[in-house]
Amino acid sequence: MVVCAVVLVVGLIVSSNRTAPTSDTTAQLTPTSSTPLEQPATLAFIEDAKAHAAEPRTIVLLGDSTGAARDGWAPKVGSAISQNLQRPMATKFWNTTTNDYGAMVGLGDGPNGPIGFWNASASGKDANYALENLDKMIPADVTPDLIMLNFGHTQDAKTPLAEQLQPLIAQLRKEYPNADLVAIKQSPAQGKNTGEVTAGFASAMDAEGIQVIDVYSAFPTDAASLAPLLKDTVNPSAAGQQIWATTVLKAFEVQA
Repeated sequence: MVVCAVVLVVGLIVSSNRTAPTSDTTAQLTPTSSTPLEQPATLAFIEDAKAHAAEPRTIVLLGDSTGAARDGWAPKVGSAISQNLQRPMATKFWNTTTNDYGAMVGLGDGPNGPIGFWNASASGKDANYALENLDKMIPADVTPDLIMLNFGHTQDAKTPLAEQLQPLIAQLRKEYPNADLVAIKQSPAQGKNTGEVTAGFASAMDAEGIQVIDVYSAFPTDAASLAPLLKDTVNPSAAGQQIWATTVLKAFEVQA
C-alpha cells in the first residue's frame, strides 16, 4: 500500500527537523571516560520510544559480515523491537560492491511512529572502512538515536580492539552527539583465540560510557561445541544467528 510505503520511508529518513537538545543538555549527555553508565542505552531507547510513541526513531548498525545476513540476527532483532513497540520498521542492507545501500525491506508494522534501521554491516570490512564511508552509511538527512558497533573479527589481532575503534567512536560522537553508542563483543571464531583479541574490550568501552552487549559469553569456546553454531570459521549459522538475536534482544529487554 502507498500509505505503508510512505511510513516506512519516513522511518528510514528521520530528518534533522526533530528538535535537538540545547548545547548545555548535549554536554550533559555526552559520556566521557569518567562518566558512569547510569542506564543502558538499549533500555533508554526502548523507554524513550514508548514515552514518545508518535515520534520516529532511527537505529544504525556498523560492523562486519557477522551482522550482514538478510535472514540473520540483525533483522530478527529489528522485527522483535518493531513488534514490542508496535512501530513499523524498515531496514536497508549495505552493499560492499556498490558502497551503498540496497532496496528497503520491511521488518514489521504498527500504529506508532516508524523506526528506520540502517544496517551498514560490511562483509570483510573493518572499522576504518566504516569511518571512510560514514557519510553514506549515515546519510545527511538521517538523525540516529542508537548506533551499534559490531567489530572484531576483521580487525588487527595484534592491536587492542578498543584502540582500533577509537577513531570511529570519536567521529560518531562529533557528528552525532545525541546518539547513544552500543558495542557488541562478538562471538568466538573457530581456530582462533578470540578471547585474547577482545581482552579488555568491555572494560575499555565501559570507561568510555559505552554499553557492551556480550555475545561472546553466550557461545561455547571449545571447537566441537562451537562448530555447529558457525557456518564457516567466523560467521554464525542459523543456530548461531538465533543466539546472537536472543542475546542482543535481552539487552533491550525484548523477547526473541
